[in-house]
This record gives sequence, structure tokens and C-alpha cells, in this order.
Amino acid sequence: MGVAVFASLGCAGGDGAPVTEAPTVAPEDLSCPGSTLRAVPLRRLTRFEYQNAVKDVFGVDVDVKALLPRDEVSLGFDNQAATLSLTDLHVEGAMQAASVVTAALAVDPAPLRQITGDCASGAECARTLVDTLGRQMMRRPLLEAQSERLLVLFGDDFSTEGFASGAELVVASLLQAPEFLYRYERKEAADALETGLASPWVLASRLGFLLWGSLPDAALLDAAGEGRLGTAADVEREARRLLSDPRSRRGALHFYEQWLRLSDFDEVEKDGVLFRIWSPVLRADLKEETRLFIEDVLFEGDARLSTLFTARYTFANARLSDYYGLPIGDPDATELVKTPFASGVPRAGVLTHGALLATQAKANQTDPIHRGKFVREQLFCQIPEPPPPDLVVSPPRLDPRKTTRERFSQHRADPGCAGCHELLDPVGLIFEHYDAVGQYRETEADVPVDATGYLADTDVTGTVDGVLDLGRRLSTSADVRRCVVSQWFRYAFSRGETSDDACTIDVLDQAFSANGGDLRELMVALTQTAPFLSPAPAPEPEEAP
Repeated sequence: MGVAVFASLGCAGGDGAPVTEAPTVAPEDLSCPGSTLRAVPLRRLTRFEYQNAVKDVFGVDVDVKALLPRDEVSLGFDNQAATLSLTDLHVEGAMQAASVVTAALAVDPAPLRQITGDCASGAECARTLVDTLGRQMMRRPLLEAQSERLLVLFGDDFSTEGFASGAELVVASLLQAPEFLYRYERKEAADALETGLASPWVLASRLGFLLWGSLPDAALLDAAGEGRLGTAADVEREARRLLSDPRSRRGALHFYEQWLRLSDFDEVEKDGVLFRIWSPVLRADLKEETRLFIEDVLFEGDARLSTLFTARYTFANARLSDYYGLPIGDPDATELVKTPFASGVPRAGVLTHGALLATQAKANQTDPIHRGKFVREQLFCQIPEPPPPDLVVSPPRLDPRKTTRERFSQHRADPGCAGCHELLDPVGLIFEHYDAVGQYRETEADVPVDATGYLADTDVTGTVDGVLDLGRRLSTSADVRRCVVSQWFRYAFSRGETSDDACTIDVLDQAFSANGGDLRELMVALTQTAPFLSPAPAPEPEEAP
């Protein structure tokens, strides 16, 4: 059967009446009670969230890159509501993805059998399937009218073939329902008035998407339905439970991959003549190295921001040991294992990872501009002024007789460029010991590499000598710590911060500092803020033309 079934699962109440709006004033017992809360922006699921949701519910891997258009990126993240558009390609992609899922379930219906369990009759199985799937995918119990509309899809035929056909239509309908495809937050005034918090179903959804990049699980939905998600302490308890689940690694890594600008690392290419060591296999190992390192810091280690910048270990196999100049044990080893950096090895923390260094470089040369811009924007949250519109921006011509420092000196000599490049180049040149593929070098153009630079307009302003020195400075910077808080805020709430959020950012920054820069605790702290816990005010109605 086809799957172009758009069930009428709209956002109105069961009788077609609008859902009652919740109060718009944050309760006094929440953090920052005097702050003005912004309406939660309605946005669709990202490809990452859609893929995780389908995997978690049905155990089916959907190739979202092939089926769904790429998500627009704003403020460095792919989940910003203001830029997530909806096009005909998204509608078509959702239909195709639903076809993929239903086809997979036709071959292996075990996930559906697990939901229905031992039913007394086909009709009871159908009701169990509809109510269970509906609750999980809509992140709340279905309205009775919605359940009835889905049950109609079985056509009162509960034979083996009829049930399979009806189940296919139910799955396809739910996968294309607005409340599945969008982060819609149904407001329930009674709950808000009684607890001062958003609906338990809304809180469950917020927790799932923040910490797992996916739907809440059955245990979280049970907590919502049984009155065990009605206080900030309840939310904290569930947040810690979710962080103890392996799915939290997937959710956290999605943030760090984007924050460190590694989302497109699979597409990074290098000049094969100049850098013969570069290959798709090396690139895959470098990507996995950074993934394993971040996971280890966050979930096996102390989770401190300072460790992310200064840790004297990585994950390597024989290929990466050769790349990094480390001792090679088994020359055939392909598995990446935790490997310490011996004294004298010029590596520490994620800033010396080949994946990051190669991403922030050109195909045939290093790139002090973009390496400096990365530090300014991602680590200090400073956005440099764009170049004048009439300025043609291009890196200096590669000249093997000159060092990068010599070639880039013209930027700061040109009055039209000097302002910005005085902020960027002296930071980017700190990375000059690492070439375009991230390998360490002592010389360039037969001259010893000068990796000194300068940080200006920061709380750690001063001369910096090399990336290890930079990592130590960043690990102590209050500016960097606050920037990380701001980056997590943008990711968690799918929007940029405004003046109304100043108190929330302050509270998070203070908690982050008090916890010694513990990144896991920062994720928990996000769930205790007013924007997370409170019922969102309704958006302002658009004025009639």
C-alpha cells in the first residue's frame, strides 16, 4: 500500500476547539522570575532528530541525507527555529522516509509485535498499537478523536493481512503527522496553574530532544503521565537518568560536532601531491578520534571544559600513531585505543586534533584567518566585522619560498584589512606548527616556524606561544566559559539569546563556574532554567494587513 496518508492529527482539541493557553508569567519559584519569557518557536524536526526518533521507535535506519533536504544552519547550529524552512522537498522526503520505514517493518514486523504484545483480539492489538505509538511519537496521549481516526485505517479487518495493512497505514500516518514532524508544545492551563511548570508532556519532550536528540522514552512518558514530572527536582532526576543512557552520547556529540565546526569534516579534501598521507581512511580515523575523545572526557572523565582543551591523551591506532609521530605497537592495529601523549609530544586537547586543524585550513596551505576566526567566534563568541563588500577576499598566493607568516603580513599592512586581521591573524598564527592536514612541523620554507601570536580584547589578553599555551589560557578564561554557556543556550532553545535572557545566561554561567566547568552539569543546569521549565507564552498574533 502507498503511504501518502496525511491523517488529520491537527493541533486543535478533540472537538475542534482551540487548546487553552497557559499563563505567560514565569512563577516566582523558578530562576530569574523577573525575566520576560519568549514564546517557544515552532520548528520542525531536524534530520538528526528525525533519524534518531525513527531509530528509537522502530529500530529502522533512515538515510536522511538522501531523503531530506539539508537543514539550514544559523548561529552555528542546525536546529535554529528561525531558519528551519519547510518546502515541497521536505513533504516529499517525509513521504519517502515513511515508505522506507513501512517497507522495513513489512520485512521484519518484530518492533510492532513488541508493542502489541499478547493481545486478546486483533481489535485490542490495533488499539494498543495506536495508543502506544501515538503517545510516543506525539510525546503525549492521543486525543480520543485522533485514536479513532487512526483505528479507522484498519477497516475492521483484523486478519493477519488486514492487520499488517492497517498497521502500515497507522505508522505512515504518524510519521507524517504535524505533531510528530514539528516540536509543537500543546499548552495545558490546568497543569501550569497547579505546578507553575509547563505540562509534564512538554517537559518530557524538551528533555528527550535536548539530551538525546530524540523522542522521550516510555519511562519518561510514564513519569509525565503518573505525576512524577511536576517539579524542578523531578526534571533534574529524569535529566540525570537520560544522561546515564548511551543515547545521551549521541545527543551531546551532535552539539560538540557543530560547536567545533566538524559537521562537514567528511567533505574535507587536501592536495594529494603536497600531502600524500591524506586519504579517506585517515580522515575517517581522525573523525572517530575526536568523537571518542569527547565521549571520554564527557562520560568517562571529569567532563571539565579545561580537560577538553588540555588533556594529554587521545585515541589512536597504527595509522594515527604514524600521523601523530607516536610509538607504533602493532603496525596492523586498526582499532582506536586510548593513548597518552609522551612528554615532548606537541599535542594536548581537542585544539591539536587533526580533524579540527584540517577543517580550519585550505586544501594546500594553512589558514590563519579561519583558524583565528574559529577561536574568536566559537570560543569567545566574538563575531568579527565582515569585510567591505567591494573587497575581494582570497588567501595569499602559495609561495614555497615564504612562510605563511610572511605571506599573511600584507593583511595587517593594508589599512582596509588591518582592523579585522589584527584580531584574527595573530590568533590563527598560533596554530602554525600544524600544517594543512594537521601534522606537526618544525620548519616552513626552511625557516623555523614562529607560532607566537597575540590574544586581544579578551580576559586572557597577551602573547601566546603555540597551541598548547593557547589551550591552557582558554581553560582558565571566564570569557570562554561564558561563551560555551551561550552556545549551549542557543542549541538547547533553538534560538539566539536576547537581552531578556541575560539573567538566565548569568545563572548558568555562575553554576558552570561553581561546578568547575563541568560540562555534564551544565546540561543538567539547562533543564533547571526558566525557559526550560516554564510554560511558554503564546506568540504575538500577526497584525491583519
